[in-house]
Amino acid sequence: MKKKVHGLLFISLLVSALLMSGCWDSKEVEDLAVSTLVAWDRVTVDGQDLWQISTHILDLRVSQGSVGKEDSRAQEILLKGRGMTIQEAFNNLIKRLPATDFLEHNVAIIIGERVAREELAGIMSANLRLPFSRISVAMFVCEGEAYEILQTQPQVSSTLSKEVRKIAEKTMEKSGAAFKMTSLEFSKQLIRKDRDTVLPHIKIYAREPGEETVEYTVEIQGFGVIRDSKLVGWLGKEEALGYVLSVGNPRNPQIPLAVTVGDVLFSYYMTNAKGRISSELVEGKPKFSIHIKTDGVVHEASVPMLNEEDRPVLEKAIEEKIMDVVWKTVAKAREYDADIFGFNEHLHRYHLKEWETIAPEWRRHFRDADIEVEVEAAIKAFGTSSTGFDF
Repeated sequence: MKKKVHGLLFISLLVSALLMSGCWDSKEVEDLAVSTLVAWDRVTVDGQDLWQISTHILDLRVSQGSVGKEDSRAQEILLKGRGMTIQEAFNNLIKRLPATDFLEHNVAIIIGERVAREELAGIMSANLRLPFSRISVAMFVCEGEAYEILQTQPQVSSTLSKEVRKIAEKTMEKSGAAFKMTSLEFSKQLIRKDRDTVLPHIKIYAREPGEETVEYTVEIQGFGVIRDSKLVGWLGKEEALGYVLSVGNPRNPQIPLAVTVGDVLFSYYMTNAKGRISSELVEGKPKFSIHIKTDGVVHEASVPMLNEEDRPVLEKAIEEKIMDVVWKTVAKAREYDADIFGFNEHLHRYHLKEWETIAPEWRRHFRDADIEVEVEAAIKAFGTSSTGFDF
């Protein structure tokens, strides 16, 4: 019995020793080139079309003690590589690194305009094949070269990657500017045969006179419209808001909407918004409806006081304004012949039998379909004071 106990103790000690030795495939931090932002471009150099991959890499030479000092922003290095193929461009980038490239901390992929118009399906397929690809990474599209976006600086965060991540996760959907699209979500929509999709539009913001900030930083506003796996156009500020309200369902929104009633201009501050799509067939023809319900408050107006007596007129004006914004989005989608709302996807899901006859020409049915927009807007408060100032 004692021999068995001693044997078990020996095995336990041996296993403990093996476990204490650490991970067999671990790597030291200083041996990693940690990528935080990646950009994909197609460029022409000396008449030759090349792939261009750019990335921000954490600068591990910056000590923790420098945080808060004047040079604390210089914590990322920008590198790029070019090649005839994607792999060649990637290899030309990493062969200059004295460390192993590490993409597991990448927060976003930015697609340049030329790639989005010509090579989008190929680049997404290549990205998903990579063994270290992160399906939760945020996706963006830009005008011009994505490399130029990576040349900007953060405005309030320590690094550009943190700035992009915080805007994507905390403010762009809440403000109605756009909503987050991950690599997995975008790939799923890209391969569907019954709808089109969008990508958030990332731009360069140039400092205005008098602003005490960096000269060039980033702004996320609007969407790139994707049809048949190609970028075909853009949704501007109002059109993007109409799209977010229709299909985005922003969580805890803080969206101001300027509305006019007669000579009165007021601001409707949306604090809740929910959109829903429905579909039906009327005499064999598809009919689609966009239903939007919002709650909000009125804190600002061009007259001293708005109160409960004004509520019905103001709510009607708000509903008409939201309808106008959404109709602009619908018109732009039809201009691009792109069913970004997923109307036909809804028809496919809930009217499968009828869809089988519509499927061969679903884009034509989108162009010709009867579309309705229904809005229900409620004013929950007129501010915290029941009286105004009378000057």
